[in-house]
Amino acid sequence: MAYLPISNAQSIGNLTKVASSATSQAATATTKSFDVADISNQVIGYLSPTLKISDAQKPAVNSLVNELLNKKKNIMPTALTDKAGYASKMTIIRNLFPTKMKGILNAGQYTQLLGLLPKSATSKSPLTQMLF
Repeated sequence: MAYLPISNAQSIGNLTKVASSATSQAATATTKSFDVADISNQVIGYLSPTLKISDAQKPAVNSLVNELLNKKKNIMPTALTDKAGYASKMTIIRNLFPTKMKGILNAGQYTQLLGLLPKSATSKSPLTQMLF
């Protein structure tokens, strides 16, 4: 069994710390650039006229959108460190949105919403920022 000289072992340890720190800084930067209020305004601005959201429905839709955006923001740091865990949690958020919206919208609005949901992260819909 070969042993690394202490200086090499220390160098490997330092490289590991640097890589871990870089990953952490990238995750923090991504989270900081994720502006919940701005994205929420875009999503609500898209959904309201498209689905003809009533004044009575707006608070519930706004609350749900903000809730899901905050959940996403909270798990974003894991996107780089635990890709499978992040993907799993985002799938839950993606599935939660139409489920909860079904209780807020009428049948026609809900059917229309299902047609608006983005299929992938490359969609140009404002909903993509929230759901992927």
